[in-house]
Amino acid sequence: MVVNKISTPRARIVGGLVLTPTTSHPLPGTVHWTDDTLSDVTIGDEPATDLGGGTWATIEADGCWVLPGIVDLHGDAFERCLMPRGGVQFELDLALQENDAHLAGAGITTSFLSATDSWEPGLRSRPMLRLLVEALGRRSGENTVLLHVRHERCNTDDHDELMSWVTQGAVHLLSFNDHTPGGIAHITGLSASQIERAGVSRSELEERQRTAIERRTLGFEQEKDLADAAAAVGCRTASHDPSSTADLERDLRLGVRVAEFPESIGLAQAYLNEGIEVLLGAPNVVRGGSHLGNLSVRDALREQAGTLLCSDYHYPSLLQAPFLLLEAGIADPAGAWSLVSSTPAAAAGLADRGRLETGARADVIVVEPPSLGQQARLRAAISGGKLVWGSFAP
Repeated sequence: MVVNKISTPRARIVGGLVLTPTTSHPLPGTVHWTDDTLSDVTIGDEPATDLGGGTWATIEADGCWVLPGIVDLHGDAFERCLMPRGGVQFELDLALQENDAHLAGAGITTSFLSATDSWEPGLRSRPMLRLLVEALGRRSGENTVLLHVRHERCNTDDHDELMSWVTQGAVHLLSFNDHTPGGIAHITGLSASQIERAGVSRSELEERQRTAIERRTLGFEQEKDLADAAAAVGCRTASHDPSSTADLERDLRLGVRVAEFPESIGLAQAYLNEGIEVLLGAPNVVRGGSHLGNLSVRDALREQAGTLLCSDYHYPSLLQAPFLLLEAGIADPAGAWSLVSSTPAAAAGLADRGRLETGARADVIVVEPPSLGQQARLRAAISGGKLVWGSFAP
C-alpha cells in the first residue's frame, strides 16, 4: 500500500483491548512488532517474551479495540478513483495512490482490487485491465494491494494473455462472471451505468453484447483452462452471483473455492456443505439489505449461510459491518471480526495475516467502537509494520 507511511523498526500499541485467536472478546493487552512482524501479543500487563531494551514507538489505544487488519477479497470502489465521473478518466498510478488513502482510512490492510475483464469497452475492458496489471507490476515487493480478476465468461478474446497472467502470478484471485442476459438471473439488458462507463452509444454496446453472448459456449471451455492454470500456481478461484444448483455443479467441476453473492440462503448453504466459502457484501449489512433486491446478509448470517464479508463497492462498510452484527446479536466479537480478517485471509491462501499472534504479519488496526461514538471510528492502521493511518504518541 503506497501511502505516506511512518516506519519504525520497533513499535507497540498499549492501553487497548486486544482481540486474539484465543479470545472471544477483546481484553486488556499490548501488541509489539519489529519491522513487519508481530513480536509479541500479550493479554495482560507483561509481554510474554523478552523484548529487550531500547525505545519503542508507541500508539496509545485509550481503551479502544486492537484488531487484525481487514482483508478485503472483493472491492471495486477503486473504479471511482479511476473514473470519478462518467467519461472522466484519470491516469492509473494517480488513481491507485488515491485509492491507497481510501483503503488506509477504512482499516483495510490487504486489498484485492476487483477488476473486471469484460467484453465491454472502457472502464471494464481488457485494455484497462492490461494497464492495471502493468501498474501493479511496478509496485514490485508490495503484497497489500493484490489483483482479483473478475473474468467475464463471454469475453473470449486474448485468452492466452489472461492465461499468462495467471501462470505468472500476476492474478491473485480469479472469479468467473457472466453479466449478460442468460448469465445472471437478474440481468435482462444493459444498465445506464454500463453505457456511461463504456463510453459508446447504447446501440453499439447492444451489438457488442449480442456478439459476446454468442461466444458463451467457448467461454465455458476457456474457464476450465483458466481454472486448471490457477490451481497449478495456487491462485484461488471464485464464482460470481451463482443462482442455481447447476451453477454449484459447474463450480465443483472447476474447483472453485469461494462463492460470491449466492442469490439465496439455501444455495449459500449448499455451497458451504461442499466446503466452498461464501462471500457476502458488507454494504448489504450496513444498508440493511441488497441494492439489487437479493438476499439479506444479516438474515444469511443468522442462518450461518456466510463465512466472508467484502467491501464490494464501498470500503468503509467493512469496518462498520462487524459492529452492526454484534449489536444485532448475530455474532460475538471474534466471530464478527473473523468475517473480515482471518477467514478471508485463509480463503485467499494468505497464511501470514488476519490474526493477532506472535509471528504473524504486523497488520493491526485500532478502532473506537460504536459504544464510544455514533459509528466505529478508525484511530490507527498499521500495514506490514508501517503506520498508514493515525499517529504515534509524542
